[in-house]
Amino acid sequence: MIDFSYSNPTRIVFGRGVEARTGETVVDVLGAPTKVLVLFGGGSARRTGILDVVTESLRNAGCVVLEKGGVQPNPRMNFVRDTIDWCRDQGVHAIVAVGGGSVIDTAKAVALGLEYEGDVWDFFEGRAKPERALPVFAVLTIPAAGSEQSIRCVMTHHGTKAGIGCELIRPKAAIINPERFSTLPKMQIAAGAIDMASHIFERYFSRTTATAYVDGQAEAALRTIFEYGPKVLANPKSYDDWCQLAMAASFAHNGYFGLGREEDWACHAIEHEISGWREEITHGWGLAVVIPAWMRYVAAIEPRRVADFSVRVMGVAPGDTEAETIRRGINALVEWTRRMALPTNLRELGAEDCPIESLARHCCRAGTVGKYVPLDQDAVLEILSACRGA
Repeated sequence: MIDFSYSNPTRIVFGRGVEARTGETVVDVLGAPTKVLVLFGGGSARRTGILDVVTESLRNAGCVVLEKGGVQPNPRMNFVRDTIDWCRDQGVHAIVAVGGGSVIDTAKAVALGLEYEGDVWDFFEGRAKPERALPVFAVLTIPAAGSEQSIRCVMTHHGTKAGIGCELIRPKAAIINPERFSTLPKMQIAAGAIDMASHIFERYFSRTTATAYVDGQAEAALRTIFEYGPKVLANPKSYDDWCQLAMAASFAHNGYFGLGREEDWACHAIEHEISGWREEITHGWGLAVVIPAWMRYVAAIEPRRVADFSVRVMGVAPGDTEAETIRRGINALVEWTRRMALPTNLRELGAEDCPIESLARHCCRAGTVGKYVPLDQDAVLEILSACRGA
């Protein structure tokens, strides 16, 4: 196990109706009412009423509220820049994100940009290091990304996805009411389930040894996702089922499952190339295609953890050989994705025409990606070729 230092100061406010406690939470964390920018996406925040509940709660707590909607999936840097320009001189001291990962990531980028004199994209290209950020609060409407507890932020700019990670942007509080997830489209439920699982995969698939405790925690969380994903898909009104999935999603990306070990992140790197190439592709759908192809590739080189996953998470019976066990485990994962009505190849994803040679080259522009099995350009190209399917 690798030495580590871990702190997660995000306050979790979880349960029925907790969005009405947004104002008191913000004031309690900050110590006094303040001027708040509320960011949200499309019309669903207004239609469902959650935006009104949140803003009323903030005003009742004494806060002054500015509202700005329009955040898109695969959030854009141009929107971040416009938002920073719009409210830079308005005395905003905190940001409340009402939405899912795209809205929360946008709030994080704006929080950095409002405390920086240069272009916020500098942080994503490594030209500057964040030193200050406004406090961010998250009112979750879509569970999956885990951004409500994470130090990470991913933005899209001119067809390129780039991410950063720093403690400054970890939200001060996450407000999670699973009742609010019951009206989500089934496509978003399915994409969210594989996204949250992928955040654990990226940490679980590691060559670091002596990690039995955190391995067991990760395996339990993955089993929860694979059990309750289909249940929620079949009955989105089940509050208790949503509670299990929502908790797994939120904790999947707060760093806990990576304690004491080297993390991988190859699947995210590869998928970001696909959804960066065609921005309307949902990140979770892309992951559903990439992950099994990646597993098959790395299992031929480093099979141990893939075999563990097959037995301990997917619950397959061990085969006569390790290779047979792995085959059964990956097949079980693919069958789960089919049960969730997720795509299993680039054609089903609507990306059959993606330029895989160009994507592989761009993915590895800074060198290899991944740590479990470091992947060069040829390896990424082989994985993307396998994503085309039969």
